[in-house]
Amino acid sequence: MQDAKQGQYTLKGTVKDKDGVGVPFAIVQIKGTSKGVTADIDGNFSMPMDQQEGNITISSVGYEPKTLKYNTAKDLNVILASSAHSLGEVTVVAYGKRNTREQVGAIASVKAEDLQKAPSASIENLLQGRMAGVDVSNLSGSPGGGGSKITIRGFSSLNQKGINDGTPLYVIDGIPVSGSAGEATGGINPLAGLDPASIESVQVLKDAASASLYGSRAGNGVILITTKKGKSGKSEVSVNVSQSLSWLPSTPMQTMGKGERDIALLLAKSQRGAHYDYLTDKIVYPGSYKDSYGWDADNDGAYDYLWRNGRVLDPDRRLPAIAQDSLNTFYNNKTNWWKYAFRVGRVTKADLQLAGGTDNIRYMVNGGVYDETGIMISSNFRRFSLLSNLDFNLSTKLSAFTRINLTYATQKAGSDGGRVQGLTFDPKRTSTLLPGKGSIAEQIALRQLRDIDKTNSNYNVRLSLGLNYDIIKGLRFSSTYSLDHYFTRVYTFTPDYLKYDLKSAVEASNIAMTNIQTENILTYNVPLSTDHKLELMAGMTYNYDLLQNLSGTAKGGPTNSIKYAGEGWPSLLNDGGTIRAAQSFLTNQQEQSLVSFLGRAVYNYKKRYMAEVSVRSDGSSVFGKDVRWGTFPSVGLGWAFSEERFMKKLWWLSFGKLRASWGKSGQKFQEPYLALGVMEESNIFNGSLGLIPQSMANKRLTWEESDQYDVGLDLQLLDYRLKFKLDYYYKYSSKLLMQSYLPGNVFLATSMWDNASAISNEGIEFEAQYDIIRKKNWNWSVGLNLSHNKNMLRKTYNGEDLNDKVLGRPVYGIYTFKDEGIVQKEEDIPMYPNASGKLTPLYFQSVNNPLRVGGRKIKDQNYDGVIDDKDLYYAGSTLPAVYGGLNSHLEWKGLSFDVLFSYTIGRKVMNMYKNSAFTFTKDFGVIMNYFHANDFWTPDNRGAKYPSLEFADKDYIGQFDGNVDSNIENISFLRLKQLVIGYQFPKTWLKGTFIKDANIYLSGENLFLITNYSGVDPEVINPYTGKDDGTQYPLNRKVTLGLNLKF
Repeated sequence: MQDAKQGQYTLKGTVKDKDGVGVPFAIVQIKGTSKGVTADIDGNFSMPMDQQEGNITISSVGYEPKTLKYNTAKDLNVILASSAHSLGEVTVVAYGKRNTREQVGAIASVKAEDLQKAPSASIENLLQGRMAGVDVSNLSGSPGGGGSKITIRGFSSLNQKGINDGTPLYVIDGIPVSGSAGEATGGINPLAGLDPASIESVQVLKDAASASLYGSRAGNGVILITTKKGKSGKSEVSVNVSQSLSWLPSTPMQTMGKGERDIALLLAKSQRGAHYDYLTDKIVYPGSYKDSYGWDADNDGAYDYLWRNGRVLDPDRRLPAIAQDSLNTFYNNKTNWWKYAFRVGRVTKADLQLAGGTDNIRYMVNGGVYDETGIMISSNFRRFSLLSNLDFNLSTKLSAFTRINLTYATQKAGSDGGRVQGLTFDPKRTSTLLPGKGSIAEQIALRQLRDIDKTNSNYNVRLSLGLNYDIIKGLRFSSTYSLDHYFTRVYTFTPDYLKYDLKSAVEASNIAMTNIQTENILTYNVPLSTDHKLELMAGMTYNYDLLQNLSGTAKGGPTNSIKYAGEGWPSLLNDGGTIRAAQSFLTNQQEQSLVSFLGRAVYNYKKRYMAEVSVRSDGSSVFGKDVRWGTFPSVGLGWAFSEERFMKKLWWLSFGKLRASWGKSGQKFQEPYLALGVMEESNIFNGSLGLIPQSMANKRLTWEESDQYDVGLDLQLLDYRLKFKLDYYYKYSSKLLMQSYLPGNVFLATSMWDNASAISNEGIEFEAQYDIIRKKNWNWSVGLNLSHNKNMLRKTYNGEDLNDKVLGRPVYGIYTFKDEGIVQKEEDIPMYPNASGKLTPLYFQSVNNPLRVGGRKIKDQNYDGVIDDKDLYYAGSTLPAVYGGLNSHLEWKGLSFDVLFSYTIGRKVMNMYKNSAFTFTKDFGVIMNYFHANDFWTPDNRGAKYPSLEFADKDYIGQFDGNVDSNIENISFLRLKQLVIGYQFPKTWLKGTFIKDANIYLSGENLFLITNYSGVDPEVINPYTGKDDGTQYPLNRKVTLGLNLKF
């Protein structure tokens, strides 16, 4: 195509898609000629013409070409319709936009319509199963809670407190959401303040080539969130309302009734079990209370007549009457207390949106209410949000915009994810023998749930103001100023009867976080020929973060009716003249700043050969004086081989592209003063509180860095019906922060933070989409994505293994003892010679006791006769081997049917319910509720699954270690994440009404789960430890009825 030369007239206009978004680099040609121009990134064009009137053709890849008449006296506003394959889709990238066809990085996208088919407090839950390489684990179903964990291409962090927890960087309309925002919101998910109904799109930048322009904050990947904007044209009002019901999908299988009583008796009897006699070197099985304890029966009480059934009169060891009095109807029930701690939850959601504008002013205002009553009693979340996006064309060269997001959210209880954290009543530990509905037991249990008052109130203001000035054609200067402010009040009242010291407690804190950012960007679309495109960008940014915290605690109030601490509390005296109330007061302030310079060059030739080079230099106040600056370059190459002449004969190939990239990104730690050394409080001396160094200063402390390589293949076949995307990546993260331990006789502090470790992640991602049916009234497409990541610890500060961090192994794995079965007879006990040459049984260092009959035989890995930490072995990774999603979209006329599955294959976890039966303290409630008496070994039950129940007595402490590989499970699961049935009302039905568009839908979430896991839910498990301790707020099952209207 030839460039249009200077003519007598000038034709100006804008090319947009159906949503009013500018189509970048659209080609505008005079019909019947090769003369034309290319629109800029916003779809604007200016073209010299020889004639005042005529015909032009406008085209862009992914859109249907359009021919229309023009008159240079009027500006054109052209709307292009998307073609079936939509290759012209515009994707938001770092500091700009890019045609999907011309991307060289690994970017995954989710559209707005996919986020609005089910109500959710936060978008993280909605991303699960939709993108390869993005692992979303929902660790808690708490309303508004930060229970979702997103990991992009594996863990690149040691997850040390205050350093780097692996969370990606979120950028909302250009404003980064600080990694410390979770702390600033007091447990409320910081993204819960953003209404998903206001989101236009979500892009995940997975590789360094696409994310490195965010430099020191992009080490864990970047998630770009773009909200909706107004469009020129008639105003449009949208109303979206929905109502949901949610409930607990299932409760654990419980022993209940007589089974609980039987195991309670076994528990008591086990306390009097056999012990090892060092004098005779034999196992002794006592037959009496006196033999077991060596006490004087005359002084310590008469023998219990139920001795053989396990009851003694020692008050500290007495078996409760609840387990013995089987004739008492009060103790003869089968109550499932889970049904009393949980209820049917409700979610009410409503959004009102007004959008429209003229060529000079465009607006979008969205107001929303989200009200969720949690499935656990006394838990709820409520959010009120207002978003205003305004765009102004102040002149032909100057434009401006404002973005205002105001949110108020409150959360009641459940914010820490605990089911009944800190409460006396716990459904998994409460005896099922007690009566339920209508009984005093129910009243006491529910009172304990309701009397704790824990409320988080969060206020968020997010503001930005931007100016764009077109200096000359193709050269634009953009300047943006933004403010992101959180203020949170956390309040907790605990009544006296739920505190161990029987004193009521009031805890409150005020947390404020402020982020101020400025950006100045210069972009130049170099005017080359239409075959060559070159875009240059340079800029600088400045960020300032301030975190302030004020908290206080008061204990010992005069009554539970007074839930706020008054000034007079410390002076309240009891009859003895001592202070009844104790108070504490704490303050904290942290601040840091970041200055950055960045640049990028993007080139492509005939949309066939693509290259992109970028660099960012960051300077941060949190590092040592001489190492505050870090440089993060990247380069990406792309080849659209389907555009080669020799490939045109392949009729089945619609589009094909090879991508390759390398880049360096970084991560700065969240704790701002580690490089200066950390002090901590010491003892009071001479009336003054002292300070001692906790860690030494390190002036060399600097950025964590990640080098990432990516090779990708994009294929679209059979007239764009069949689409594939395949990526291989390797990511090496070095200079990771960890504590180096120092010799105490040389240094005052015991440790120093240093850039001393490294982690690698290597993986494959695969996506496939197939349009099975693509007709006027029938459409059916199915999709699959899967990801595999291999994580490995590569380096430590001293080149040696550190506890559960083993070189050459995944960073997060399970290290446990090898279970070799139950010892059935004494000759099966391994014997080792001691220092004097005498043979002694295998010895457990943690409890200072030997192995005995009925106990669990642990493999002595180093054959030293002692079971200790040296005998732990690597039993598997807590990270999944494969994860991903399956989706299907079926549409017939106005009726649609959408299904989304998420799945995980091959993850090692430990069911701590089993473990609790063999710990030193032993969780009696869990044992009695979830085990049967015949599960445990006794001399009469030698074929049992578990070893004998051993308790501390005078002569034998027992093994007391459930950390064995027989409690580890290799789990997989398939979850029906979402099912949506929708109906789009025909336009003919709405004719004559003021309704332009109407859609009704019925959706279900977490409708079923297929798994081999023995616990409650295989997803609600800590991704780092792999241990399911049952303290997380469970995921709910939800059904929603919704209606969307446009006027």
